Amino acid sequence: MPFDPTKPASGSKLKSQEMRDQLNALNDKIDAQAAQIAALQSQVNTRAPKPSMGEFDPGFSDPPTFADLQKIQAVINDLIAGLEGG
Repeated sequence: MPFDPTKPASGSKLKSQEMRDQLNALNDKIDAQAAQIAALQSQVNTRAPKPSMGEFDPGFSDPPTFADLQKIQAVINDLIAGLEGG
């Protein structure tokens, strides 16, 4: 029996079977969600860690050269690929 939030009706006498059915339905929902959470947690725990890029130290010249700008572009491209899961 699925959980029915309208039971017990206001002012009605409580019936043990109705209450038991409601509590069992809620317990089933909790158990189902616990199983979903456990499955998601397992997926998170088994995911391979991303390699660290380390700290970016461009070592720019002043003013920056074209090669300096290419270094920045490469770092940004690596960052985007990492964020996209690539």
